[in-house]
Amino acid sequence: MIDLHTHSNASDGELSPSELVKLAGETGITALALTDHDTMSGLSEAEKTAKNLGMRFIPGVETEVDFEPGEFHILGLNMKKYPDGPLEDFLEEIRRRRVSRNQEMIALMKAEGLEITLDKLDKIAGGEITGRMHFARWLINRGDAKNVPDCFEKWLGPGCPFYVPKHRPMLEDAIRAIHASEGKAVIAHPMSLWISWGRLGTYMSVWKEQGLDGIEARHSGASRREAVRLKELADKNDMFITGGSDFHGSGRPDRRLGYGPSGIPLEDNLLSAFGDA
Repeated sequence: MIDLHTHSNASDGELSPSELVKLAGETGITALALTDHDTMSGLSEAEKTAKNLGMRFIPGVETEVDFEPGEFHILGLNMKKYPDGPLEDFLEEIRRRRVSRNQEMIALMKAEGLEITLDKLDKIAGGEITGRMHFARWLINRGDAKNVPDCFEKWLGPGCPFYVPKHRPMLEDAIRAIHASEGKAVIAHPMSLWISWGRLGTYMSVWKEQGLDGIEARHSGASRREAVRLKELADKNDMFITGGSDFHGSGRPDRRLGYGPSGIPLEDNLLSAFGDA
């Protein structure tokens, strides 16, 4: 059993990288990828622990690229050049822009007499990637909104007083950075794109031309039937498939380490694109 999509507390997961690897070992996983959001800071710790346990470790990362109407996340997997190199430079720019966006939102709030600091927001985030959701929690606690939807409608959504657009890099740039670090670029949880199967098929051929290598067909958020159709799309476009739980911790019991669609274990053959250890 394997898992090629997991998160630690280096981004928004619950466990430290070493705790995650140890849990994977106890679960019976023989190969694991750590794919934190926009950071590779946990890879060295995870790799060391995996080596001590005799587990194969696949270095990875997850980042978001520009797309409408849904979310388009890309996994970089099995990079050879890390933690320094072209991919780290790419991720550092994303992190820098995120901090800048948060600071812009803070400035807008201060102009309206609301005193909030980045340090206070980071404490609210508690290790998660600080963003609009944490502004929302603060505003709700102040009594400025009833709940998250109300807060986004009044204050944080497009056209609202404290809205600042999020920077999302282009797909080609993400793929280029992953390839420059000798990794594979894989589209994560494709069902989150929220487009029809017909449009997805059209996009896949375009993304293939842009350098996309694979599709995460076996994801905990996909049904068995969807996983089959994603495999068919991959075959049609000469791409490989991967599988991952998208494990974050006990807060998401629907995402079990080592399991994909409908609770089916993720098999070792999903490693074939990455060669022998």
